[in-house]
Amino acid sequence: MKFVQIMEFTGSTKEAIDSINNYITIAGTETKVKKATVCEDRDNPGHLLQIIEFDSYEDAMINNDLEVTKKASEEDTSSFGEVQFKNLDVVEVFNL
Repeated sequence: MKFVQIMEFTGSTKEAIDSINNYITIAGTETKVKKATVCEDRDNPGHLLQIIEFDSYEDAMINNDLEVTKKASEEDTSSFGEVQFKNLDVVEVFNL
């Protein structure tokens, strides 16, 4: 079952995009992330969400245990402050 992790925090879109690009460069093929989307709340500028997609919950847990992921998480916390996580099983996707 596909799995999505939503990360919610405050910061700038540029910093969030730079952070993801840095992670992609360092993690390379080691990461289990399939897709990452950076969003900014239109009604609350600076309020960001990252939607991180995995093939499964198990892949997400393997990814969380990677040293590169742990390091990126520490850097994100120092850059963006508290990051709230929402862990979601994807039950159905409708492509319209």
